[in-house]
Amino acid sequence: MLGLYSLLISNVDFIVTMDRGLLRKSSIYVINGEVVGLGSKAELLKEFGEPEDELSGEGKVAIPGLIDSHTHLVLTALKGLASDSKDVIYSLYWPVERSLSKELVFKLARLGALEAVMGGVTLVNEHYFFAEEIARAIESVGLRGLVGHAVMTWGGPWVGEDELKEAVSFVRRWLGKSELITPTLAPHSPETVSTSWLEYLRDLSREYGVLIHMHLAQTEREVKLVKERTGYTPVRLVHKLGLLSNRTVVTHCVFIDSDELRLLVNSGAIVAQTPSTYLLDGTPYHALSIIKYGGKVVLGTDAPCYSDGIDMFREMRNLIYSQRLLNRDPTALNAEEVLKIATIRAANYLGLRGLGIIKEGYRADMVLISLKHPRMIPVNNVYATVVYATTSSDVTDVIINGEVIVRDGKYVRGDAETIIKEGNEAAKELLMRAGVAHTD
Repeated sequence: MLGLYSLLISNVDFIVTMDRGLLRKSSIYVINGEVVGLGSKAELLKEFGEPEDELSGEGKVAIPGLIDSHTHLVLTALKGLASDSKDVIYSLYWPVERSLSKELVFKLARLGALEAVMGGVTLVNEHYFFAEEIARAIESVGLRGLVGHAVMTWGGPWVGEDELKEAVSFVRRWLGKSELITPTLAPHSPETVSTSWLEYLRDLSREYGVLIHMHLAQTEREVKLVKERTGYTPVRLVHKLGLLSNRTVVTHCVFIDSDELRLLVNSGAIVAQTPSTYLLDGTPYHALSIIKYGGKVVLGTDAPCYSDGIDMFREMRNLIYSQRLLNRDPTALNAEEVLKIATIRAANYLGLRGLGIIKEGYRADMVLISLKHPRMIPVNNVYATVVYATTSSDVTDVIINGEVIVRDGKYVRGDAETIIKEGNEAAKELLMRAGVAHTD
């Protein structure tokens, strides 16, 4: 967007600021991607003048954009093939991923990014191979992304020195290049990455000031193999190597003991939890304990083929439901706290300045949700309505960096039909290459 661009989101029924509570029947004025005013429509028009564009907020609730803190967008290709199976990482993902190409990755990542943004996600923390194509796809859709090129020394579908070099080159190419894309370093896990490479990536993250994003204690196989190779469990190994810090996102951390849980908390590491994954796996996880000890928890949707969708509203609900069940505590977590985890806390933990709040001086990353469906009525508690009643299909409008990406439920930044068509064709081609059965 060139020049002065102004947007008025007028007469919103409820604005969930995440900073100063709820605002009723208020409007939001945006100039060049920044929120410059909150108040009545008349007051904002008097102060800032007629806007270039206007969105009606009547019958809607506005929330900060949802931050999806662990994604593999390309795996949208495998929807329907993973959720009723086990050991899918080793038996499905890795064998199929060997058949990927740059062209397929771009089309599939674009499809995943479209699904995410239409469901109210304004930023994804993406960990995958072919990061260059994924970054281009995310940026083309208008979505924000933390993007890291997955690194594996051995074991997986794309391994070796060339992948390590590309991961470092990707960071150098994209650092400071884009308003929407921020590069990260993405070692896959201690199971698949050598200790010398982990130390090298640790040092690079400090040199470039970028996040490390990795899987940790994800499977029993990982724990067994890492302990056999190094004498340490995965958590103890990365702690010993100095990788755990407030600049490290460690995803899953399900196969850990109480001492390792405290190591994670005390290190300041950011623990990404993907509740639907654990529920489908039948695996207990430790989100509530980490939070109670003062640790940092963020939420992600993981591979969209596992819960067969990218829906952060579902993940928020599943976090509450599962942790209450596992801890036998009907008061564990609540709607307001979990919405904070998906917005303001994620922004703060991940170092995303200017995001996670609807407030003057912050970037205009916002989502409008319709309150007109019968299941949304009556609105007695706005936080409960957003977290317990809303689905991604209730999202009507999405604004990222001040630009309207979704308007009245339709993607308006580009051609959604082409993205869907090409993504579907890419999924079929990938499965054919990999020799996996498809409905056609």
